[in-house]
Amino acid sequence: MKLKRILTVAIVTVMSLGMFSMGVANAAGTYKISCKNNAYGMQLGSDYTQIAYVYNAAAINNIQGQDEDVYLISGQANSEAYVGNDCLYAGAGDTNGTAVVAGDVARLAVNAIVGAVSNRIDMAYAANNSGASATGLSFTTQGDGMAMSANNVAGGLSFWGDFGSTDIKNTQSFTNIRLDSNKYDGDVSSYSVGVDKTFGKALIGVVVSSLETDFKTTFNDGTYKQDIDTYGVYLAYKTSMLTIDLGMGQGDSTIDTTRRDLGNDQTITGKTTADIEYSNARIAAQFSRGKFSIVPSVSYRVMSMDIAAFTDDRPDETQSTVAGDGLLFTSGNEGNGTQDGLTVTDDTIAARSVESETMEAGINIAANLGAIVPYLNLSYATEDTTKASYKSEKGTDGTAADVAASNYSSSYTIGGGVNFMVGSHIKGGVRLGMVNGRDDWEESYMAGNLSIGF
Repeated sequence: MKLKRILTVAIVTVMSLGMFSMGVANAAGTYKISCKNNAYGMQLGSDYTQIAYVYNAAAINNIQGQDEDVYLISGQANSEAYVGNDCLYAGAGDTNGTAVVAGDVARLAVNAIVGAVSNRIDMAYAANNSGASATGLSFTTQGDGMAMSANNVAGGLSFWGDFGSTDIKNTQSFTNIRLDSNKYDGDVSSYSVGVDKTFGKALIGVVVSSLETDFKTTFNDGTYKQDIDTYGVYLAYKTSMLTIDLGMGQGDSTIDTTRRDLGNDQTITGKTTADIEYSNARIAAQFSRGKFSIVPSVSYRVMSMDIAAFTDDRPDETQSTVAGDGLLFTSGNEGNGTQDGLTVTDDTIAARSVESETMEAGINIAANLGAIVPYLNLSYATEDTTKASYKSEKGTDGTAADVAASNYSSSYTIGGGVNFMVGSHIKGGVRLGMVNGRDDWEESYMAGNLSIGF
């Protein structure tokens, strides 16, 4: 009797641990086969997504040579499904990163490009100003960086460069890969180089920009890397009180993604391209009261990104990685139908267009102390950025814990900095701030610019 009680306790413990591990959502199913295994994957319909199948070794030993469909015994517990619960229940976890991250990348890219051009325009006009108060004022959020320019080098042409990087994080709650989330974080680096020339109060220039993203996509246990290259033109005009500038450009992009096959833990890889277009406009007014200047501004910027359709490559199964006794998943086993039990179906990712459009109103308050000018920068922005989109789940896990994708609509920025002047040829500044009020989002910046006149 004592031995019987011990065995009973042991069995209950093992079953409890198994049920607990199901709730935590281990990645792979019982047999560690791909979610898109050609013979048993979830793409084959409700027979594989609504009914659990288990491997019956005893039946196989008795009926060798008969139709392999007999090997499948329906109506068993979900804990031993060929297609693991993660394959059935994960929405965001089974989604390629382009459907979740691309809209935010468009926002970050247009901010970096337009921010660089805005800084250059401010520096260009400041180069003709004997004071430091006009140096490096900018009304767009930009990442950490340093901007440099060489004014009136040859034939009235000026050359400039702007370099930056920033860290971003989507802070949406994440429990496990079976429950929806668009949590991710990473780095963005960018540079812009340009040449321009003044014509009286007008400034005309061209700019070439490059931006690289390197994100860890927690929501699908993968990565997202995108390189964007653009070229554009800009035009500015300054009166005694107003500065007006416009810009537009286009370019292309390459995108590389990875994510986890939730059935066998192998890495799914994807690669595609995108076409880019952007435009922007800004108007700022300057008011002076003694040593203080107040510069209100309104700006608009938009970027659209057309992502080409592509294929997410799921690696084929290998005999050595598939769990079980080797009789079910072999190169010669055709399973349910006529397809190899060790090959998988790749995922077709449809073409997708995303856009980020922002309207921003800001005010800059500066105190001219001679060679040093401290200032405070405040702004409020409304935006329309394409929302993340998850794949539909093939089954229902009966939980209300799934999280809807973040939907950004507005934010406000609090920042400040110090502009300085060294002699008559070198002007510059440093600035920092934080973006607040954007749902599930953390963003801060620290930047610098330097203008060298000849």
